[in-house]
Amino acid sequence: MLIAFSGTIMIEHKRTNDPQAVRRRIVDAAYQAFVTQGYLATGMSELRARASVSGGAMAHHFPAKRELGLAVIHDRVAEAVRHTWIEPLRACSDAPTAIDRIFTDIIAELSRNGSVSGCPLNNMAMEVSRHDEEMQEALGAIFDAWEKALSARFQEDIRLKRVDGIQPDSLATLIIAAYSGSMAMAKANQDTRPLVNCQAELAALLAAKYA
Repeated sequence: MLIAFSGTIMIEHKRTNDPQAVRRRIVDAAYQAFVTQGYLATGMSELRARASVSGGAMAHHFPAKRELGLAVIHDRVAEAVRHTWIEPLRACSDAPTAIDRIFTDIIAELSRNGSVSGCPLNNMAMEVSRHDEEMQEALGAIFDAWEKALSARFQEDIRLKRVDGIQPDSLATLIIAAYSGSMAMAKANQDTRPLVNCQAELAALLAAKYA
């Protein structure tokens, strides 16, 4: 199973008597469906078919669709943000390098895939936040962790005297908003151009601040 924040999702189904493997298969199928066609538009019967599980197995692990939605948020959407954004931010030498590399990797993946499903976090947040308070809180916590990771990277760059005169928190918000908006535009147009343009403008902005 591969989770990608840019929207490319590959799921390998294997029949098994392992309850945890069955649960993972259900969550993987739900993640793919919720990201590509929407939480509200996806029924439990469709998810059973996608995951190749019985009604009894589905009811055992997820008696209600809401519980499955929360599992997708906690187990897959949060992991997608961690893998695509938070880990690269920690691994790179500075924030501008990390952000530019993240955009490059996502754009390359979308180009290989030939379609744009959008940002899983954005997709679910825009759809379910008004309908369920617990889901709203869970999605908000992921945005918060993402924003804090960016802010921490900027703060570390300040500490190491790589940059001065920036506001880490507000700059982190700007980066997330720019990425999220350009990804939404890319999804609407099925074209990576908005992401390419956003990457270029953010690189120029950060280069000026880090000069």
